[in-house]
Amino acid sequence: MPIFEIQGPDGTTYEVDAPDEASAVRGFKKFSAPTQPPAGRHLSFEEGQALLDAEERDSRAKGVSGAVGAALTGVVDGVPVLGPMALGATQRAAAGLSTLIDGGSYDERLKQAQDITSAAQEAHPYVTTGANIAGAVGGTIPLMMAAPGAFGAGPGSFAVRSGASALSGSAVGGADSAVRSDGDLKQTGKGVRNGFIAGLAGPAVGSVVGAAYRGIANRFADRAAASAAGTTPGAVRDLAKTAADDGLDAAAMRARLDELGPDAMIADLGPGFQGKAASLAAIPGRAQSITRDALNQRQAGANARIGAALDDNLGPAQVPSQMTESLKANQRILGPGYDEAFQGAAPHDIRIIASDLDKSIGRLRGAAQRKLVEVRGMLNETGANRVSTDPRVAFETRNAIDGMLATEVDTKVIGVLTEARQMLDDALTRSVPGLKRVDAQYAELARQREAIGRGQQVLDSGRTAPRPPELAAELQAGAQPGPFQMGPSAVPLRLSQGARAEIDRIVGTNANDVAALNRLIKGEGDWNRQKLGMLFGQEKADRVFRVLESERQFAATHNVVTRNSETARRMEGIAEVRGAHGGDFVRNAYAAGGAPGLIRSTGLKMADKAVNVFAGPVIDRQRAALAEALTRNPDALIGAIEGYGSRARTSPELERIAKALILSGATTGPR
Repeated sequence: MPIFEIQGPDGTTYEVDAPDEASAVRGFKKFSAPTQPPAGRHLSFEEGQALLDAEERDSRAKGVSGAVGAALTGVVDGVPVLGPMALGATQRAAAGLSTLIDGGSYDERLKQAQDITSAAQEAHPYVTTGANIAGAVGGTIPLMMAAPGAFGAGPGSFAVRSGASALSGSAVGGADSAVRSDGDLKQTGKGVRNGFIAGLAGPAVGSVVGAAYRGIANRFADRAAASAAGTTPGAVRDLAKTAADDGLDAAAMRARLDELGPDAMIADLGPGFQGKAASLAAIPGRAQSITRDALNQRQAGANARIGAALDDNLGPAQVPSQMTESLKANQRILGPGYDEAFQGAAPHDIRIIASDLDKSIGRLRGAAQRKLVEVRGMLNETGANRVSTDPRVAFETRNAIDGMLATEVDTKVIGVLTEARQMLDDALTRSVPGLKRVDAQYAELARQREAIGRGQQVLDSGRTAPRPPELAAELQAGAQPGPFQMGPSAVPLRLSQGARAEIDRIVGTNANDVAALNRLIKGEGDWNRQKLGMLFGQEKADRVFRVLESERQFAATHNVVTRNSETARRMEGIAEVRGAHGGDFVRNAYAAGGAPGLIRSTGLKMADKAVNVFAGPVIDRQRAALAEALTRNPDALIGAIEGYGSRARTSPELERIAKALILSGATTGPR
């Protein structure tokens, strides 16, 4: 508070502390005035009334109403530049209203209002000071929000913002001092100086205060978020830093975890997280057991998860040999049907067919000729060189040709045998009408047997594997019903069963090698995905591939964390057996610095042990918390990581308040 020099009635100069010069004069008069009337003289009525009024005003000023008045007038008076004018306007309005109601002169009522204000503020100096500051801050913040650049809150370097704030502080401080001192140049200059200093310091102080506040607030927020996620702030901080190093934000982490499925862990998200887990798995302690146990347990369930995914999406696997044997049994059941078809069949002349075969035999040479001679001989009656007219002979010859075709590879032989079979089949159709119905049933079962074998080739990588367009054509053709068949054929079903059986074989022979499973089932390109989509539906195939990809990632994490940390574990074991520095500690320490070096090294070693004794449990708990966080994937943990990285590092609001408080100091001098 400034000091004013007041000259008394006797010519003596007194120094008075007061907010402004007018208050200093009033305080001096009150202090120097006699408290009792001159001895031997009675007070007049007017003097007594005045004394009573003064005592009443003093009592009110010291009471609750005085404190309220000091607060209200202090807030108004504290507003820079406009505060004194607003307070004066309020006092003048009160004086005018009092003159109208109670009478008296305007000047007397104005002086009375001013005295009431001064008395209340003098009776409650702390309230007045606090209210002045509140008014200064409240009056300055709107200016900062209206023109942030002028008060150092806009863009630009720290030096530019500090310069702008210093200029605006000079303007506010000078204007406020000029208003309060009625234009006194000395006081105005002090206001300019004080405003410049306060404005220059404002951005720096505001940044420090805002950052400190936000740091404390963030610490509480981080602790609450970490507690909700079931971990510690230190673990969240480590995970957030690792995510930033791996270039992952919360959205990417959530998307990747959703893609990997419910068994995914934070450790699966990137090399940084895997490195953290590997470090924890290599250091003896609770964190090591937590990390290794979680990963080993998950890896042990890989086969069960893959099997469940295959069964849920592709159906249970069946044994191909059992399916084939079942179809053969059904074909054997059709035997009586053939017998019924031949009952009552009339003799049929097939000499025309025999004649055509004889002509072809005379023309052909080599294997084709020999095979056709064999077929021609089957058409004769047993023991006679005469063509049989029994339809069963033609039927059995046709069956024999089917057996030849099953193993034949010579295209020429296949051509002549197929032609001969077709002629016999046409003849049987005419002579035995019911035969084709039984043939159709038998052929459908044969097609299904063939489809089972073909399905096992779908995922091959060699020439036997069909291309996606070829498989699509086979499925379309296979679904077409044969003669006398109601509804689509079961060939597509048998193709998918054959493929499912092959997948089961691959899984059974590569159960512990997820990478091999991916390579064998998914293949190098995209063909197998397309083909399995055709057989089982694309959505189901995609789900299977996602599970396989997830298990590949799980296996990779397990390999990085548990296997790559074995070297570190061995080194830890060697150090533990030999001692932290091995058997050469004394020699190495002495060689490095002689006797002083040995003493220093021994002291440091002892200090390290002491620190480990006290800090070891704390560090172990921190590592354990990080290990638990790395081997889980709750959404709350991702939210905590997201919050840690996205929280503001300063508080603009508090920065403005701090700068306003600093600047308010430039407007308190002449009050």
